[in-house]
Amino acid sequence: MVRRRRASDLVVRKKQSKALLGDYIPEDIHKYRVCKHTFTIYIGGDPDSLDESTDEPGVEYRMADRLELNIGLLSSIDSERPILVKLSSCGGSWPDGMQMFSAILTCPNPITVLGTKWCESMTSIIPLAADRFILRPPAQYMFHRGSHEFGGTDLEADTDDVERRRVLETMMRIYIARLHEQGRYSGHAERRIREILDKGLEKKSDVWLTADEAVEWGFADGIFTGDHATLRAARKNLARRERMMAVLRKPVHVEIKIS
Repeated sequence: MVRRRRASDLVVRKKQSKALLGDYIPEDIHKYRVCKHTFTIYIGGDPDSLDESTDEPGVEYRMADRLELNIGLLSSIDSERPILVKLSSCGGSWPDGMQMFSAILTCPNPITVLGTKWCESMTSIIPLAADRFILRPPAQYMFHRGSHEFGGTDLEADTDDVERRRVLETMMRIYIARLHEQGRYSGHAERRIREILDKGLEKKSDVWLTADEAVEWGFADGIFTGDHATLRAARKNLARRERMMAVLRKPVHVEIKIS
């Protein structure tokens, strides 16, 4: 009885997968930023943005929601097939970026992020959730402490400042977790890695790295030079996923001392 039920479930899943694949419509790639046939997701400026400015909009809620929907769509078709995310976006909103980070981190499929233009600020953090993070020269990697704006009553300003410190600490923990995993500083204690990052950020508000430097430091896993056969991660990096999830779930205690 169990075997029959499992066989029946498999038939249903195959029918659902075929229905989701549907016809190949190129317009869907440009509008919805996903190719169901190659299992590729594109992250960049919002194609439906009403903003007529030529400035890149960066990470915002529409981009985050679209990535979440596209990951769910591809996973519904095949929950084991490797997904490639092509990332071409400047920084942006922290909460929207962390929605994207966690969507990648908890995806059932192996995910590779390919940085095609730059990975800076929020988009330097998002790809660190992927099973594989590759940069395509001349794409660069940039990390900093970010920027924060708030206003309102005195109490609201105090509350926002606490949240700002929580965000900064979480961000630093994500960077430290990656550098402790691999790269030139992997043999150092986490406290020492934090000191190295702090020292770099004291000298420069924005620390820019070339693609090769980002690999040397340990932020990126490799350089893409055109070998599509080996670009995608074949399996999930479970150790990395567990490490990053532990970072997200570790409490952040903020103490503000006023002299």
